[in-house]
Amino acid sequence: MKADFESYKNKLESQFNQDLKEILIDHCIRQEHGPSVSAKQLGIPRQAVVHFMNLYKLNDLKFSQWEK
Repeated sequence: MKADFESYKNKLESQFNQDLKEILIDHCIRQEHGPSVSAKQLGIPRQAVVHFMNLYKLNDLKFSQWEK
């Protein structure tokens, strides 16, 4: 499974010419999409979006914006 995540990461970084963390920040935080919508837009499984959100601790960033 780890190899799958790595291939999704490489695919997205080359497709968007950005770091994966920045791609996720744009889709999940700036555009306020959830994992399902982001996964559909990015062409990867929802589970991969959730994995990367947890890996980069982006849920903390997303929810901290809601508290403001």
